[in-house]
Amino acid sequence: MTKTATIYMLAVLAALAVAGDRAAAQTSPSDTRALRADIERRFEVDRLRNGVALRPRDSSRGIRLIEVTDGPIAVDGQPATGAELREKLGAADAELVLRLSYLADAQRRDLFGVDAGVPTAPTAAPPPPEPPRAPRRPSPRFRGRSDQDRVSVFSGGINVREDEVVDGDVVAIGGSIRIDGDVRGDVVAVGGSVTLGPRASVDDNVVVVAGALHRDPGARIGGRVQEIRVGSMDFSNMRGFNPLWLWWGSMMGSAVAFVGTVARFGILCLLTALVVLFGRPYVERASEQAWNEPLKAGAIGVLAQILFLPVLIITCVVLVVTIIGIPLLFLIPFIILGLAVVGLVGFTGVAYRLGNVLASRFGWATDNPYTTTIIGIAMVLAPLLLARLINLGGFVMVPFSFGLGLIGALIEYLAWTIGFGSVALARFNRRASSNIVPPPEIVTPATT
Repeated sequence: MTKTATIYMLAVLAALAVAGDRAAAQTSPSDTRALRADIERRFEVDRLRNGVALRPRDSSRGIRLIEVTDGPIAVDGQPATGAELREKLGAADAELVLRLSYLADAQRRDLFGVDAGVPTAPTAAPPPPEPPRAPRRPSPRFRGRSDQDRVSVFSGGINVREDEVVDGDVVAIGGSIRIDGDVRGDVVAVGGSVTLGPRASVDDNVVVVAGALHRDPGARIGGRVQEIRVGSMDFSNMRGFNPLWLWWGSMMGSAVAFVGTVARFGILCLLTALVVLFGRPYVERASEQAWNEPLKAGAIGVLAQILFLPVLIITCVVLVVTIIGIPLLFLIPFIILGLAVVGLVGFTGVAYRLGNVLASRFGWATDNPYTTTIIGIAMVLAPLLLARLINLGGFVMVPFSFGLGLIGALIEYLAWTIGFGSVALARFNRRASSNIVPPPEIVTPATT
């Protein structure tokens, strides 16, 4: 009897404790209003026949529906204990659901302001889970462009709308890309930016060369992200560029252009001085080639300029579509920097030769190579500097400054072009001369 009485006593105490907890949760109207505000902030509430359905506003945990009725709490159609509820929803959301479950059905009805006489919807079954997307089979590299690929070459960029699905790659050369929909392949922009909206989805890689990536936190990328920056170069903004504003601008614009040209002259003097300091033998060989074979050096320089952009684009595309090629894209800025150094060495050689010619004509001393190079740079930029200076006279001087400026720009272009070709010629001639085997020396017998 004592054991049976003890069991009954414990059961009564447990029932009183549960009833006390529920009464404490229901006593204060202010607590009830606070509970409703907290629940509506975290969940969307739907009225069921014998309870309420809660849909989490935050879908990061993958829970779609929570049913709070007179029976057990169900999560996506499956009964859940308090511990399971805390594990699936988190401690804060689970506490709100448990507090709501302590209320009777009439109290829950009053809590959300639903009239008891209004017919309610039947208990909603949890929506079926979305079938997982089948993994995309890796496509063979160096494949031909399918009809579903989107490619733009210097045509203003690509825009994938929110309701679009591109079953392929999206590639823009010299333009920007905006993705608001679904791309089942790679997204590649060379010389432009990539913008991913909140509902953007990219299954594979996102590669941005000489541009910027603007990514919304809600965007999804299934592969890797590669950003290769080359200064602030963005070819997508080149459309509508008008260089004539330097000539036909206001007085302030003319003054700024003149100061900019003077500053460029100073920078060229500094850079060429460094080239002479560290590579004077290369400068002298380039100056000899430019003086002896200017037409051949100029032809090589023009050919290099014509082929530079197509070769760069083809190289980027080939590296992107290969498995091991994407990391090699980081070498492209260094290759461009190396070509710029070659052009600077050639320009220094041309300026050095022009300085020597002018110094010998006037009988100046040419012992200082730095002074000689600076004199040559001044000769190259003199027409352009004079045009900038004349342009300060206003609109009346525009015909004179415009013509003189064109001549100056042509002279500077020839100096850079011939200089680049002269470096290539000097390198080729040096290698060819090193491969020539001198003929054997013929020894004639002495006559007695």
